[in-house]
Amino acid sequence: MKLSLLEENLSQALTHTSRFVASKIQLPILNHILFSTDNGRLKLSATNLELAINYWLGAKIETEGSFCLPAKEITEFVSYLPAGRLDLFLKDTNVLTLSSSKTESNFACLPPADFPQIPSLDPKTAFEIDLPVLTQAINQIAFAAATDDSRPVLTAILCTFGSEELTLVATDGFRLSLKNIKLVNPLKLSTEKQTLLIPAKSLLEIVKLARNAKKIKIGLTPDSHQIVFVLEDLELVSRLIDGEYPDYHRIIPKASGTKVYLNRDEFTQAIKQTSVFARQSANVVKFSLKTKSVELSANAPQIGQNKASIDARIEGEALEIAFNYKFISDFLNICTGEEIVLELNEPLSPGLFRDQSDPHLTHIIMPVRIQD
Repeated sequence: MKLSLLEENLSQALTHTSRFVASKIQLPILNHILFSTDNGRLKLSATNLELAINYWLGAKIETEGSFCLPAKEITEFVSYLPAGRLDLFLKDTNVLTLSSSKTESNFACLPPADFPQIPSLDPKTAFEIDLPVLTQAINQIAFAAATDDSRPVLTAILCTFGSEELTLVATDGFRLSLKNIKLVNPLKLSTEKQTLLIPAKSLLEIVKLARNAKKIKIGLTPDSHQIVFVLEDLELVSRLIDGEYPDYHRIIPKASGTKVYLNRDEFTQAIKQTSVFARQSANVVKFSLKTKSVELSANAPQIGQNKASIDARIEGEALEIAFNYKFISDFLNICTGEEIVLELNEPLSPGLFRDQSDPHLTHIIMPVRIQD
């Protein structure tokens, strides 16, 4: 195998690809990146057995071939080389020579046959979707998915693809985020609807890799156990999660006895102030609804007490309710409108949070029992 390419292109490709190498040693080959020639381009592949990536880049191919290099070492080494041409030459099955204008190095390779096969897309299941629509929805709800693997189904985002509608749901059992989108460009699906449990980590990787692409192709592998995301120069393959997702419709309040309208900036500032105290008392912030204001308070025996008042428009009954401030902060971080609406019922009933600028986004937070 013999080829040449630019250092800056290879360095960028290695930076992206090496993130998908197994961090814990399971098999020695999983610490490696597979280099292979493919239709006049160089393809880099990596996998941790849950996520896999194929990344293509331009190269001048003189002779075809493939080899595996240790991901950490080759990524670091190439990043230290000056910009310009690199020549790669596989002398035999286990030694690669990499040379630039002023350096020549030999790397020990592992056989490409040892590298796990990365499954491909089944074209019968594939459809295209506007990428900005998908990435915006992921950014708005992914934070609500669980990060603890004790209930794997909650680490996933429930994605329902319809021909004219897209619904994404994430929950960790304490909060829930839902985004419902009417699609401008209908999807061409092989079935009426397709519902998939996709790990939130996988969808967030798509957001990182998407860059300025307009469209993304999505489909299943032939065995339907994995999902493939196809962009212009890369493919991301992710396992799907098996299990029954909670019935989120039951969690969303059908009506509310009290509505509270708050200025987003003032609300954010008040949450930040009370968080200093709430961090010392299980993150609890108490909301006390007055006639034309909401009082936020937190009590930390080691530090003291804090109260912050925000002007508010209140419709309905007054009440006291408490929430974990971190959950509210996460929600406020994805809001863009000037006004936030809280829809409340009982002190121990779920609170519904809305960004007035986005009627298709619904966020639910479970309250905390107020201690006397």
